[in-house]
Amino acid sequence: MTHEQRRALVVFLRQHLRNLADIQTLSSTLELSSQRGFVPLDWEQKLEAFRQTPPYRAMLEEFEPLIVQFEQGASETALLELLQKTLKGRLIK
Repeated sequence: MTHEQRRALVVFLRQHLRNLADIQTLSSTLELSSQRGFVPLDWEQKLEAFRQTPPYRAMLEEFEPLIVQFEQGASETALLELLQKTLKGRLIK
C-alpha cells in the first residue's frame, strides 16, 4: 500500500467513525423523540452540541490508537481490527 493510499484510508476511517458516532447519537434522539411524540426542531444544533461532549469524543478517541498504528505503517493488523470492531455500522467494544 502506498503512503497516499494509506493516508486516504486514514481520512476515510476517521470520517467513518464520526459517522457511526453520529448515527448512534441520532438514533438515541429518534428513540427519545418517539417516546415524547415529537422531534425537537433544533435537533441539528443538539447534535452539534453533543459532538463537543466527553462521551462523543470518547467514542472517537477509543479507536484512535488503531488508526495511528495503521497510519504509521506498522501493519495492516490495526486496520483489520478496526474494521472488525465497526462491522454492521455500529461501534463494537
